[in-house]
Amino acid sequence: MKKKTVKTKAPAETETPLNGSESKEVKARELEGESEDETVVSDKAPNPVVKASKPARNNKSSKGLNQQFLDLFWNLADKDASARVSASLEIIKQIESPLCSESQLEYSIGRLVQGLASSRECARHGYYITLVGILKSVNATRLTNKTVHDAIKDRLEAEGSKKERIDQHVGQVLAYGAFVKSGRLTDKKEMLEVVDHLIIGSKVKNYIQPVAYGFLEELCQQVDKGTFNEIVWPALKKELSLSWENQTFDTLNLLLVVHNKFPKVVDERFWKSVFGSSSISDPQCFSELTTLILTHSSPGDHPLFTRLGSSLSESGKLLDFWCGHLEPALESPTKLKSVTAMTMLTSFLKVVDEEMVGKMLQKNMMSVIVTVLQTKDDSSFELADSTLESIKTVLARDTISPEAQTSIMENLLNNSGHVAFDKNTNTRFICNVSSFLKKETIVSMVDIYRSFVAESSRTQDKITLIQHLTKLISHPAMQREVDWKASQLVFLAQWAYFTPTASKVFTSAAKETFHRALDHPCKKLEDLSTFLSKAFEQVNQLVPDSGISDEVKALWNNLQKDVQKIQKKNRTTKQADSWTGQFFLVMYISMGFELLRQPALASEVIAELDTCYQKATEKETKKSKAAKAKEFETDPHWLEVVTDILLSLLSRNQHLLRSIVVSVWSLLAEHITPNALQQVLDVIDPSKKETPLVDADEDVESDLSDEEDGPEEEEEAEQKEVEDSEAEEDDEGEDEFSDEMDEEETITDKLRMKIHEALGDSAALTDTESVDIDDLSDGQMESLDKALGSAFQEFRKARPLRKNVNKLPKEGTALMHFRLRCLDLMEVLTDKELSISLSAAAMMPLLSLLEVTVKEPLHKPLMDRTRIVLRKLTNIRRFTDSKDIGMEDLVKLLQILFSKPYAKRTLMPYISEDLVQCCSFVLRCTLHLTRVSDSAAGLTNGKGKDGHVEVDGVYQLYRSNLSKFFLKRDSPVPFGVFSRALVYPWPDAGFLMESLIEYAFGPTILKNRKLLAVQLLTALFRNSTALSAMGQPLLTKRLHSLLQSSQRVVEEAGSESTKPKYLNELFILLRVVLLCPEVAKLKGSSASASPAGGVGTGDDAQLWEPFKAALTVFTAKGLGKQKDLRKNHSLLARRMGLALDETITAPVRATAAAGGRSTTTKSSSSSSSSLKGGKVGTAAKSTRANGSKAAVAAEGESGVMTTTKKPKSNRPGDKEKKEAKKRRMTASAEGFTDVTFAQVDMDIDVPPEVNDNEPESPLVAQEVVGHRKKRSKETGKSTAGIQNTNGNQVESLVEVKEEKSKKKKTKKNDKSLQDEETSSPLSAVDEESAGKKLRKRQTTVGTTADDRRGETTGTPSPAKKKKKRKSTID
Repeated sequence: MKKKTVKTKAPAETETPLNGSESKEVKARELEGESEDETVVSDKAPNPVVKASKPARNNKSSKGLNQQFLDLFWNLADKDASARVSASLEIIKQIESPLCSESQLEYSIGRLVQGLASSRECARHGYYITLVGILKSVNATRLTNKTVHDAIKDRLEAEGSKKERIDQHVGQVLAYGAFVKSGRLTDKKEMLEVVDHLIIGSKVKNYIQPVAYGFLEELCQQVDKGTFNEIVWPALKKELSLSWENQTFDTLNLLLVVHNKFPKVVDERFWKSVFGSSSISDPQCFSELTTLILTHSSPGDHPLFTRLGSSLSESGKLLDFWCGHLEPALESPTKLKSVTAMTMLTSFLKVVDEEMVGKMLQKNMMSVIVTVLQTKDDSSFELADSTLESIKTVLARDTISPEAQTSIMENLLNNSGHVAFDKNTNTRFICNVSSFLKKETIVSMVDIYRSFVAESSRTQDKITLIQHLTKLISHPAMQREVDWKASQLVFLAQWAYFTPTASKVFTSAAKETFHRALDHPCKKLEDLSTFLSKAFEQVNQLVPDSGISDEVKALWNNLQKDVQKIQKKNRTTKQADSWTGQFFLVMYISMGFELLRQPALASEVIAELDTCYQKATEKETKKSKAAKAKEFETDPHWLEVVTDILLSLLSRNQHLLRSIVVSVWSLLAEHITPNALQQVLDVIDPSKKETPLVDADEDVESDLSDEEDGPEEEEEAEQKEVEDSEAEEDDEGEDEFSDEMDEEETITDKLRMKIHEALGDSAALTDTESVDIDDLSDGQMESLDKALGSAFQEFRKARPLRKNVNKLPKEGTALMHFRLRCLDLMEVLTDKELSISLSAAAMMPLLSLLEVTVKEPLHKPLMDRTRIVLRKLTNIRRFTDSKDIGMEDLVKLLQILFSKPYAKRTLMPYISEDLVQCCSFVLRCTLHLTRVSDSAAGLTNGKGKDGHVEVDGVYQLYRSNLSKFFLKRDSPVPFGVFSRALVYPWPDAGFLMESLIEYAFGPTILKNRKLLAVQLLTALFRNSTALSAMGQPLLTKRLHSLLQSSQRVVEEAGSESTKPKYLNELFILLRVVLLCPEVAKLKGSSASASPAGGVGTGDDAQLWEPFKAALTVFTAKGLGKQKDLRKNHSLLARRMGLALDETITAPVRATAAAGGRSTTTKSSSSSSSSLKGGKVGTAAKSTRANGSKAAVAAEGESGVMTTTKKPKSNRPGDKEKKEAKKRRMTASAEGFTDVTFAQVDMDIDVPPEVNDNEPESPLVAQEVVGHRKKRSKETGKSTAGIQNTNGNQVESLVEVKEEKSKKKKTKKNDKSLQDEETSSPLSAVDEESAGKKLRKRQTTVGTTADDRRGETTGTPSPAKKKKKRKSTID
């Protein structure tokens, strides 16, 4: 019989969907029993894996299941872990559901068990976690263990090819492991069966053993001692009682687990009988243990290493095992040994003490790590890198001792064979761990570096080490170790300048490193001066015997005398005056070290410093004022000379010099003079053409190379360069333009010649003539095309390249960098307290520089830096003094700022906020000057109460520019200039109120500017300083004008000229006015309600009564429909004592007579009634969305204001009313209409109409509670026309047909319908008359409401269909 080959393939992750009517369910049934490999099937003995019976059985078991549920099983094999978890959780959720059937549960268990044998990627992960979850969540009664065992035997029977049988064994191990994981093994017989299956499965393949023994390990941790001795240990003893030659990582690990959990089972007798030693920590077994570890491989971090490390560490035998056995075995490492050793070291570092880590980094171990790191292509490179990360983790621990950290670093550097560890391993390990190092560790590392530099001959390694040594000098842990830092600096100087035997390459690198070490200043200037002094003293001892020139030695000796003189004087100087000595000490010593590198520059600076020091330290002598003035005119102040020196150093492209300047500038900042500051500002100010820019394009490398040529050659080269630049400066533009034109003309001539050659016979034609194409043949046309193409191609190649417009020229870049450094000096000044004169002088140059750079993309770094410094300057709140500047100067400065928007109109979008900052700063300075002058004159802050401004110049500037802002359409002045001024406590700001009221309500002002004026008024009424300075009479007058204008606006509300946003801002303003404490002090300014309710009377309500009447009319119109407007209108009304949830009577022409009580009701037409106790006439007209007319009451009668939306209220009975309303709405939704609910404060008791056909209301209410959905579907009743009278709730429920309506139109019209309804009053009468009138009115109101609803929604109203309308009153 021939055998047929059946090729089956498992579905891939990117499988395409089935065609036609096939579904995933069908696909699942067909592929559930299939294998991935080719299977040879005999006709006599069909393979049970692919036999037809299983798909048929699966088809039956999955019949009737939801397709979405079946799709979840395919998602269990998704490569995305989150998708697998989501599918697993969803399956477990559906299985836990009470709606899950037995067939669904049986199918799920079978499908999951069979999926454990799948060889698809990630399939076993998803199926395993889902099976464990079901076993844990479903109780044993519903899902018995026997069901799962039967599924395992049925689905995972080891049959088929070798590959299939292995997959089935893997599935069995995972299935039985799921029992262990879920904790379902309570039966001892079943537990023994599971243990036997796991042991059998572990012997099928080596890679199955870790999985099976992992489950056995977990089982040992779960069971108690009795169960272990009775069931588990008899089955495991034979498998674990193996000699060293037969032991594996898994068996030894499980043995250690059993020993730790049950020490009396695996005791000393067991160890001696099996291994010949008392325990795993016995040195007698270390040799066999080392052989076992290094001859076996592990697929990752095996738990054996962690347990072994813990056992050895606890017994104190760790170093005996590591240094005595493992370390010698790594002397000739193989790849297997290297991988195992690094894996074990990584595991040991997690459990051993920090003191042991350094001792474990022996020579052979470090050699293995370094060898792997040097070959990045090695497959074990990641493992070596992980080992370094483990060491780094130990070093970074907060609990590690300095001794342990030092031991680790010493062994790592000494035993690795390369002190320059990072360079030789091509890593950044030392650099990364440097931030964690402690002081003692850094000292030890530097000693190792210095020893290597002194003894080794490897130049590149030595250079690397001194560079890292320089970084360690500035380490945060060594900031206060001045003596140690000075000794390291001297070490570098010795190799840089005083060691003739060193190579030139190393000497050059040492010089650069030495000056770089000086470039790490201390945090405190006192520490910096001490550090430099100690280093200078030690270097001074090396100078006499060095090989430097005699000229430099002479300069050094003179400098040494000056330094000693300053140090001696500083000892006797007070601390307050010691800043001068510290400044010159730092400068002298810094220039002394600079003598060794640039003698010419340093000697020039030292000579100027000598003169400045003499000026700064000379004693004051008795001189006449004329002599002092003459001396001041002839000789500048020494601070100005020093500033010039610092700027010249700052202009050089050397970071060390810049660091020195910034360090000493902080000392001079508090004593800077205006002329000295002006020197810095001249560099910043773009209008100044001359700047002290010296050698800006010179870099550090050129300085080092030029140093070897000598000072004379350097001076000659610099002089020649200056002369050449001066000679070329005048003709630079013309020469550049002429060169470009000549070059372009030459290329154009060549192109013309090429074209003439290409034209051939037509070459004699002039440029104005042309060739007739029609006269040319096809061949001539083709040859002409080729000739012209080659000519233009050569022209394109010969065309000169355009200059890079995205890059600044060299000179522009140098100037930008110089200005950035000067901005650093300015930022240091902003951190100090400056005088007003210095601050004001620095502001305009910064603003001018910002104007120049704000639109230039290439100057963006300079622009950002300038903006930061300007913001810091204008945010200064405290000033040292107000000398050397007057109020006229500040007014002139403010006038310049106000003229900026008109002169720099195009820049306003970019610098408007900065201009606002500057104007606010000048205003702050004027107020400071005013306070200083008032305190000097003995005046108080009540100067403005007489109705006059304090600083007329500033006030007039703001007033005139405010007028231009509102009267001119295109005013470029930023709005923030005025808003900031009105917020600031400026007493004169209140006098701008008259102008602002005119601009806020003027008919000729633009609408958007009116809105801004209202906002400015709001800010002004929040400024109590400005309002108090106005005085009460003036403030009362302005307030009266404001309220009159506001009244006119509110009365005209609803027209097209009044915008809702403007009304919103106006209501906010008036509410702020009501809350203003200064306004509350005014007589007749209170707008709140009287204690008895209603409107305040007498003088207390004189100002606000007209506006309250206008607000009442505005409310009656129902114009406040927008959310913000409605909110602020409600807040204002409440603040004025107008309650929006009840009728508010306001006198329109005269005060209404007392005696009647007005109520609120919804009505569609006006009505009047004569009631007991008085007569009240009302008129109300319903309003529409298109427009509305105010309800106007007759003379002697009261007006009515209503709103449909009731705000929250705390009045008695409101809570009960709301609850009753909720019950009525619930009842209407259930379909019954005659239920009466009790209510609080019922003035009128109207008996409901009795309908014999309907059940009694209490019974109906009780019946409907549990059948809400059913009743609502059957009846389809809705609520129409809810009336709210004084304490009476009247509800008319009408049965209508359900029809579809347009949602958007319905919502819009329903909202307008609520706003349109107005009220008419009703008083209490006897029950009979009230009942008749209420029923009559309710019928009318319900009809009207339903008619309107029919118009808006399209639903037929009950008024139009009288036969189906049904009204009841409850």
